[in-house]
Amino acid sequence: MPEKKTTKPKSTKSSSSGTSKKSGSSRSKSQKHIKLTFKELIILAVALLVLFVAYQFSPAVRNVIDSVLTEIISIESGEEVAEDSGGTELSDVDLSDEYLLPVCSEGHDHIRCNYTGYSLCYRESYEQAEWAATCLTRKKVNKKASDRTDNFRPDPAVPTGSSTLADYKGSGYDRGHLVPAADLSWSEKSMDDSFYMTNMSPQAPDFNRGIWKELEEQVRDWAKEFGTVYTVSGPVLDKKKYKTIGASKVAVPEYYYKVLLAHTDKGKWSAIGFILPNAGSEKAFIEFAVPVDEVERRCNIDFFAPLDDADEAVLESSFDAKFWGLKK
Repeated sequence: MPEKKTTKPKSTKSSSSGTSKKSGSSRSKSQKHIKLTFKELIILAVALLVLFVAYQFSPAVRNVIDSVLTEIISIESGEEVAEDSGGTELSDVDLSDEYLLPVCSEGHDHIRCNYTGYSLCYRESYEQAEWAATCLTRKKVNKKASDRTDNFRPDPAVPTGSSTLADYKGSGYDRGHLVPAADLSWSEKSMDDSFYMTNMSPQAPDFNRGIWKELEEQVRDWAKEFGTVYTVSGPVLDKKKYKTIGASKVAVPEYYYKVLLAHTDKGKWSAIGFILPNAGSEKAFIEFAVPVDEVERRCNIDFFAPLDDADEAVLESSFDAKFWGLKK
């Protein structure tokens, strides 16, 4: 009987060794991958830190980042913009007047002054402007070329002399901006021009730093949302005599107004006005919303004068709270 051949079992040593090597190799690669990922995270963290510091101290870097973020936000909010309701379509609007300025009456008591980024009509008899107007755009609001300068100074554009810093010293009133400095931070010149005393009016501290500031911030948010917002702000000067401060006898207004005209990316227009008492308030600014016609009646000013009369009548006779996203 032939001798039975025995088959030697395959050595498990090499298999075990191979498995071991393969497993070791896998662990090595895995460990190497973890080390690379951790290294990348450190590099990313350092890069973000450098970018954050550059954003804080470099206007150029800040502008680039803001522009990119604006584009991203615009894309992400595209559906919301498309669903915006309300507003009026105007067939033909003459935009040759950059700010759609009110009519400035002729005479020595009405002095029209133009600056970088805004215009105003100065009333010598009250030592302050009766209106100050600008046009906010999404691009301007998202661009910050200058920090606040606080370069308050008399305005040489007024032949008889504007109000001065001394008029406000010890008065208990803030030098309240009519066109906010933050609206004009898109250039160093416009920011600097915002601190002429012609752009100031005596405001109660609780008003200037409270509800007035909140409304100003909201207007900038609306400019980002809609694309363009024309603004006119000023004191309600419907009396001949007011309490005054300083040697220049700067009148202290009892009320301030702000009128807005929005133009959306979809070609819709809408207007709204606000009349607020010169005092602190626990109420929201929406409580003081009125049609632009009401502000015109109180101030005797024709706002957004370049608009067609028929268009003005439609826009200024009422306001659309839904369009502005306001709820009482």
